[in-house]
Amino acid sequence: MNNENMLIDFLGGVDLIKNIIQKIPGNCIDYIPNHIDSWTIRQHVIHLVDSDINNFVRIKSCIAQPYSNIYVIKENEWVKNLDNRKENINDYLDVFCLLRKILYNFLKTISDDDFQNKYFIRDYNNKITNITLHDAIQNYCDHVMFHKEYIENIHSEYLKTA
Repeated sequence: MNNENMLIDFLGGVDLIKNIIQKIPGNCIDYIPNHIDSWTIRQHVIHLVDSDINNFVRIKSCIAQPYSNIYVIKENEWVKNLDNRKENINDYLDVFCLLRKILYNFLKTISDDDFQNKYFIRDYNNKITNITLHDAIQNYCDHVMFHKEYIENIHSEYLKTA
């Protein structure tokens, strides 16, 4: 996928999640699926935004400070140790929208060559990987799709129990 289309998909992830959340009844937002270590829809949305906040800093850092190590959240610990049930999901969706809009506009100014430079280091679970900026953005496009499927599955499971 070329950079322009990828950036459109990246920005479109906001509307994708917002449109799904608008169709879900309020009771379902905190429904806990009947699976070990399941997350609620609220926790999925908050995780997406927490990750995007980290990604915002990561993307800027890879350009401002090439080859710098970037802090990466351990998602299961965040969900387990933070009481996300009290946080406003609509506020998070607003932050998600603004972060993606700012990063989208910033990334439109980056040259195609810069998208292919291997200068992005991601340290996750003690694994260091050298990837391109293109790959990093594509990961976050895929991240939305991954959680979209979970959210839809949770909603479907909830409807069966209601």
